Amino acid sequence: MIKPDPQKIAAYRSPARTVSYGARETVLHALGLGLGADPVNRDELAFVYEEWGPKVVPSFASIIGHDTAWFLDDDSGVGDAPNVHGDETITFHKPLASEGTVMCQSRFTGLYDWGEGRHAILTLEDTVADAASGDLLVTLKQTCVLLGAGGFGGEPPKRRERATAPDRVPDHIVTRSVMPQAALLYRLSGDTYELHTDPAFARDSGFDGPILHGLATYGMACYAVVASCCAHDPNGLAGFHGRFTVPVYPGETLETVIWQDGSDVLHRTRSIERDVVVLDHGKAELC
Repeated sequence: MIKPDPQKIAAYRSPARTVSYGARETVLHALGLGLGADPVNRDELAFVYEEWGPKVVPSFASIIGHDTAWFLDDDSGVGDAPNVHGDETITFHKPLASEGTVMCQSRFTGLYDWGEGRHAILTLEDTVADAASGDLLVTLKQTCVLLGAGGFGGEPPKRRERATAPDRVPDHIVTRSVMPQAALLYRLSGDTYELHTDPAFARDSGFDGPILHGLATYGMACYAVVASCCAHDPNGLAGFHGRFTVPVYPGETLETVIWQDGSDVLHRTRSIERDVVVLDHGKAELC
């Protein structure tokens, strides 16, 4: 295994990208999250039917904002370890339109070492700005876990304060099924990593089989908050955070529990079949 190179990572700069998207891309993202499973649910149809919008699931910002070219670039210094999402935070500065052209810029913000035989932690920040006006629309922050890549001599991860669900009955509970073909559909939004499609690659990486994209789990939780706390209005969400704790397998059923206190929302998602939390320490901010 090629270990991460801290000096290369510190010096690496990902070039700015221009991304154009339209209804086809926003609808495909929503379909990958399972929206439209009930073809007569008018609230969901507004996200998957262009004649009624389409509305944009806020997690779509991660689709257009993230640049994964660094993972395939030897000059990035990341190495060749398989990787999974650690956590994701979206901050909205202005509403995201259902079509447009944006300028995206990615940068590494940190590299940490859990030690030999363990993992490395890479942190990144992406910005999404309107290409015509230059107005900042979205800031994305993510943690990437480089599996088994620890032991390169770096500093350990910094301790972070995490949101904790209150000890009371939740205000909302949203249950959704993950389609058996969910990962195959979600990959069409741009993340074609073999971990989500190739059974042998997934097993070699330590999983029972192909896993659902972390951002698909994240998107399902995001939509649960939008539906429950924003009356299906995506522009009611100012920010969204979640930490990935356990991978999700296609075909499972996810339950998102939500606690709302004014504009502050805490959430947590678990796999019902395995009774394990798959997205934890979730926090959202309403406009």
